[in-house]
Amino acid sequence: MKQNIGLRVFTSLIILFGFFIIFEAGQMISTETKVTSVLFFAFLSFIADSMIIQISEKKYVSLGFAIGLAAILLFDPYTAAAINFLGTFFSVFYSDGKYRHIFNSSIYKRLFNGSAYAIGSLVAGNAYAMSHSILPAFTVSGFGIISIIVAVAVNILINILIFILLYALLDQLELKEVMHELFWITQNFIGISPIGVFMAILYKNSGWFMVLLVLGPLLVARYSFKLYLDMKNQYFETIKTLSNALDAKDEYTNGHSHRVAQISTIIAKEMKIPVLLIDEIKTAAILHDIGKIGISDAIINKPGRLEDHEMAIIQKHPEIGANIVKDVKSLEDLSNYIRYHHERYDGKGYPEGISGADIPIEAAIIAVSDCFDAMTSDRVYRKAMSFEIALSIIKEERGKQFHPEVVDAFVRCADNGQIPKTHEMM
Repeated sequence: MKQNIGLRVFTSLIILFGFFIIFEAGQMISTETKVTSVLFFAFLSFIADSMIIQISEKKYVSLGFAIGLAAILLFDPYTAAAINFLGTFFSVFYSDGKYRHIFNSSIYKRLFNGSAYAIGSLVAGNAYAMSHSILPAFTVSGFGIISIIVAVAVNILINILIFILLYALLDQLELKEVMHELFWITQNFIGISPIGVFMAILYKNSGWFMVLLVLGPLLVARYSFKLYLDMKNQYFETIKTLSNALDAKDEYTNGHSHRVAQISTIIAKEMKIPVLLIDEIKTAAILHDIGKIGISDAIINKPGRLEDHEMAIIQKHPEIGANIVKDVKSLEDLSNYIRYHHERYDGKGYPEGISGADIPIEAAIIAVSDCFDAMTSDRVYRKAMSFEIALSIIKEERGKQFHPEVVDAFVRCADNGQIPKTHEMM
């Protein structure tokens, strides 16, 4: 109850401050600023906030910060803040299968978001004006370079503080997740800041038409990037469908592929593997057992010990899986990761018995993840081992079954709590 009161008080204060900003801006716009200029930038802000690119559940790319920065450089702080408020409040976005606008979404949330961004712009605008009066040198088209840096930093700081307070009151302030979000916000805002400065220079020197000429290619680039993300999402949905088809064969391994992908991703990040390669490892991990689709259910679900000829059949699944994916253009590069995920560092694995550096590091990562999840899962022929026992086995097999560097990275991740101790995905 106290949490709800605190949250309500905090959000109400932010919204009240937003109303105050709009009121003050209205006075200034009517007396000092051209209404058409304000409406033009409010329209640009609306377009930017309505055309965000969703990267993940909590990550998106938007030109809204760039438009807001341009407004800070061109107008007084209250007017710039009002422009940011209007763009956010009236934005249209796609969520849960439909387009959301002011008539079918929470007005309260829109007021809070608009007010929060307006506060950031107001403080940043004042910081820009103050720093420019103190340090007027180093300008470009009359805009102070140092003052721009100050304004960007202050705007980011205010947004971060509001973000932290909100999540603290919502009782969702997990340090690791918050630090990740803050890094993304900072990276995103800094990355698009030059666009805002460029727009302000263009508008000051050449007017609204030149700004629109620049905005056009940016929107085309945004559309192309959106198509790329959509294709990538469809690609991963296809991968998930294939994985789910495999999981459906055996209730005991249901979710195994996704857990292996999660652990593999954690290890790969710890080993500083390039981001694009991590995506490949994740995909290969999801599909690492896809070859079992070609194995009889009677063998896969056999409760007792497998006969030698049955084991020989099971050991064919890496090759079957590799052959399946190598004929798919977008997956062919992953075939060797799947083919060799049961090879051992000491050369006693299958299907080819290769060893050491001959085993792709990507396959070695999947091998550790696969074995750990298998040991900590209930199987038809045995109960799951504890996290601690499975971890000790991984350590014992360092340099024998598993690649030493991969084991070292896995152990570091386990020690700092990154490896889940249950089958609940983080």
